[in-house]
Amino acid sequence: MTENDPQRPFDDLGARLKKARQSQPNALGKGPVLKNEMSGVGQAFRIGAELISSLLVGTGIGWFLDDWLGTKPWFMITFIFLGGAAGILNVYRTAMRMADDVERELAEEGQKNVKEAVKADLADKET
Repeated sequence: MTENDPQRPFDDLGARLKKARQSQPNALGKGPVLKNEMSGVGQAFRIGAELISSLLVGTGIGWFLDDWLGTKPWFMITFIFLGGAAGILNVYRTAMRMADDVERELAEEGQKNVKEAVKADLADKET
């Protein structure tokens, strides 16, 4: 292969694209775009669906028990509260998991930047 080969500019295209994407600010202008920022609407729908479904399941179980045992509103009221508590617990767990993911991603991004800085420093010292 010669230096005039048209494939040569494409050899390091992935690395150049990655470097360009990291240098571009995200929509808020606060640095690189995190993976989790892209799915914020999906996470919001998921959290809402978990909360509503746990309330509906609790209400359904309470209604079934009240109908079966003839104790109208007591089991339903109890299970509405239990379903709400389960839903809030699920929302809390999901929020903590999301926070951990963002924290881990930021730490990985910081490690990449440190590694790149060390490589650049070593390259400067060699020349």
